[in-house]
Amino acid sequence: MKAGFYPKMAVSGMRKNGRLYVPFIITSILMVAMFYILHFLSFSGVMRGMPGAGTATDMMVFGVYVMTLFSAIFLFYTHSTLIKGRKKEFGLYSILGMNKRNIGKILFWETAIMWVVSAALGLVAGIGLSKLAELGFTKLIAVPTKYTFSVSGSSAVSSILVFAVIFFLIYLNTIRQIRFANPTQLIRSGRAGEKPPKANYVVGILGLLFLGSGYFIALKIEQPLSALRWFFVAVIFVIIGTYLTLMAGSVILCRILQKNKKYYYKTEHFVSVSTMAYRMKRNGAGLASICILLTAVLVMLSSTAALYTGSDECLDTRYPNEVGAFACKYGYDESLPLQAARFDDLINSVAAEHGAVIQNNCTFSEYSISGYYENNRLQVTLNSMTDMAFIDYDRVAQIMFIDAEVYNSVFGHDVTVGPGEALVGTAKNIEIGDELTIGDVTFNVTGRFDDTVTEIDPVADGAASPTVFVIVNDSESVAKEFIKYKDYNGEPMLAWFWNCRFDTGLDADGQIALASDLSAKLKEELKGKGFSNYYSESHEAERGDFVGTFGGLFFLGILLSIIFLVSCVMIIYYKQVSEGFEDQSRFGIMQKVGMTKDEIRKSINSQMFTVFMIPVVFAGIHLLVVLPIVNKLLMLFALFNFPRLLLCAAICLCLCGLFYGLIYKATSGAYYKIVA
Repeated sequence: MKAGFYPKMAVSGMRKNGRLYVPFIITSILMVAMFYILHFLSFSGVMRGMPGAGTATDMMVFGVYVMTLFSAIFLFYTHSTLIKGRKKEFGLYSILGMNKRNIGKILFWETAIMWVVSAALGLVAGIGLSKLAELGFTKLIAVPTKYTFSVSGSSAVSSILVFAVIFFLIYLNTIRQIRFANPTQLIRSGRAGEKPPKANYVVGILGLLFLGSGYFIALKIEQPLSALRWFFVAVIFVIIGTYLTLMAGSVILCRILQKNKKYYYKTEHFVSVSTMAYRMKRNGAGLASICILLTAVLVMLSSTAALYTGSDECLDTRYPNEVGAFACKYGYDESLPLQAARFDDLINSVAAEHGAVIQNNCTFSEYSISGYYENNRLQVTLNSMTDMAFIDYDRVAQIMFIDAEVYNSVFGHDVTVGPGEALVGTAKNIEIGDELTIGDVTFNVTGRFDDTVTEIDPVADGAASPTVFVIVNDSESVAKEFIKYKDYNGEPMLAWFWNCRFDTGLDADGQIALASDLSAKLKEELKGKGFSNYYSESHEAERGDFVGTFGGLFFLGILLSIIFLVSCVMIIYYKQVSEGFEDQSRFGIMQKVGMTKDEIRKSINSQMFTVFMIPVVFAGIHLLVVLPIVNKLLMLFALFNFPRLLLCAAICLCLCGLFYGLIYKATSGAYYKIVA
């Protein structure tokens, strides 16, 4: 054959099937552009050295890996749908004398052309939009912007290589489909699905069980640590349940509609329901994919928007005072009370050096021991790593012992606790009776102060594991009871914490400078004294990390949501186009027997509305069920404002619903043009 024959055949085939190839190439271009932008913001160093940008760029790195995985999965999915429309054509090529090697060469050139066009135009778009993305990113994370345009060679090369691998794998998958099919099967592939599937109640019930299990996990979880661990389990169950339920349930829905004579025997419903019944099993998988993508968009945007808009609230909760300091030492040491007094002197001297007047001083020390809490008893000793592997981490609790005298003087209370007695408080749902046993020491519980534990720990509600605050008569004597306890590595389980937070009246720069100086003085003071951890922090110094983290998450959520929504559009579009070609002959017959174009349009609208409202309804239900577990996860970031999350979710649902409605309108028009 002449040189250039296969490239010409490839270009000719793509041009004749432009309705299938153009959307795929546009999507590929968008994904290359998004990949370049994420890589540009992550690895190019454009924001290196900017305050608060470090954590945010870490979010972008995560986005690069997510983008790579999703691009591979989705382009595989859409190209498989695309190539299905070409199988009849390839079958004709085989009958006309082409062997599968010749067809493979045509497919190679098609894939190569799509890769070159997608990579080239995607890089142009990505480079062109990178500065805009950088400006938006830096605006969200509140860091200064350099108004210089730059191109990242490493990001461009990475984009080309990653999508070269993806397109090569797509080519191999296409060759596999053609290789194992004979010409007759290829020609008849367009008629696959003509036999109406039976309603599979077993699959439907199994799907409902998976859905119910996922919902149960999401609604049952109480602790943020469990939310973090079980979230992905719930997601997997919901995804499996959605696919099984929609694949089986959509067929059952058609059977129910057909049995409803008042609904079924109408012109606009009869044809649409009969048509749907022939391909609802395949339709169900597509609808489930749309539903999962919509749910992912809603959850991502709702959670990241809530975090970003509530970043100041989270910052104020986590750092209620302008300056804070902390020190920790494991084991018991009789000199620790003297060390606490030295800390007080150190703080006063540093504050004086900076011209600050200490206000709202909240400084106290406490002893801590952790263990497994069950039936009013804290088991302090775990024998081995094996024990750690099989415990319920919701029951791993931390006990904090505080002197009644300190509690009264620091937090303004007036409580009396006798020897062997205790006041207890916890932000978690922990059942504590009249007695509390810790190791082999038992306390008589004389009262609770659950409502005020945030005075001691402002983020107690969002702690990864339950914390129980125990007010005792003498924390020093109580601590001595637990010196003997060691962990499975032989390290002391008893720990001493010194906590300090106060206001200074200084401006932001003054607070940051004071906290930095205090950190240096703490390091000098505690050098060689066996303290495992110590630091000083300020409200304003942490602002950059909070805004950077939450802004980075929000920006990443927006970018990934755009990709997911575009993916939804592609799935809907390919469904409409492929089903339009399948239904073209059916509606042609119906027109010949007297069905008008107006009746065809009504039938199409009935079919589209029935089918494409299902993912929206399911996505809305998924969102409502998953919001409680998302709220638990947001508590780990010190966001305790559930109404804010609900408001963000409602706004996102309305926006996605509006977008979905526009896409529904546009794609139903494409379907009508094919069949009418």
